[in-house]
Amino acid sequence: MPNVLTHALVNKSDVMRKAVLLFVCSVILVGCKKQPTVAGNDAPLPAMTTVTSPELKMRISPNTTAVEIARLVRGEQVRIVQRSADSVQVGKLNAYWYKVTNASGLTGWVYGAHLAIESDEGDAKAAAEEADKKLKAALIGRWDAAKPTGALTANFVTLQPDGQIEFGSNRKGLQYGKYTIEIKDGIAHVNVTDIKKPMMTDIKAKIVGETLVFTALMDNNEYKLNLSEKDAQMFKDQDKKKAAEGTPGTGTP
Repeated sequence: MPNVLTHALVNKSDVMRKAVLLFVCSVILVGCKKQPTVAGNDAPLPAMTTVTSPELKMRISPNTTAVEIARLVRGEQVRIVQRSADSVQVGKLNAYWYKVTNASGLTGWVYGAHLAIESDEGDAKAAAEEADKKLKAALIGRWDAAKPTGALTANFVTLQPDGQIEFGSNRKGLQYGKYTIEIKDGIAHVNVTDIKKPMMTDIKAKIVGETLVFTALMDNNEYKLNLSEKDAQMFKDQDKKKAAEGTPGTGTP
């Protein structure tokens, strides 16, 4: 009888040890799933970062002698794909290499000292402000609406530098109002005020590489906006017309 009891206790002890081991393994696996990491660091990286240098070389591999495939500009947003296992000394700088994808879909390696993720707060803030300023300035002008096929329509929208906006057709102003620009995640949203039913809605723009993509909705259909006039001098005649009509800043429903 003692031998049977001892054998039972041993079996029970083995079962308990196995149960504890399985529990610990499951906890470790769950923890790994909840906290994805990148090689060389226990903390997860942000999805996006900003270029903080005036010009940053993108290379085919994480090495200063690797083939250059593109150049990124200050304020450009890139998506982080991977980071090198170790930091690397380049001149007086010490940083990781990052594999990133730009707005055009091109993927390559860049040196982290020139990204907001490793730059100081001042550089990152300055880069973001410069990118926003560049995007806002690019929207000033008169834009013709084009169909998805590329054919131009008779409709246009004009954004003035003083915050005034005009919608028109066949070069005759139909609606006047004001606008503000809100930039979120690299996309500029043009918010129209003082017009109850603006001709165009969901007006937004983003810079893809060196190209500005500017679109708007008309009758629930998306149109691409093509720049027709950029010179601010054109706004003077329009201001005179509005003053003569006596309806500055008003909107036509």
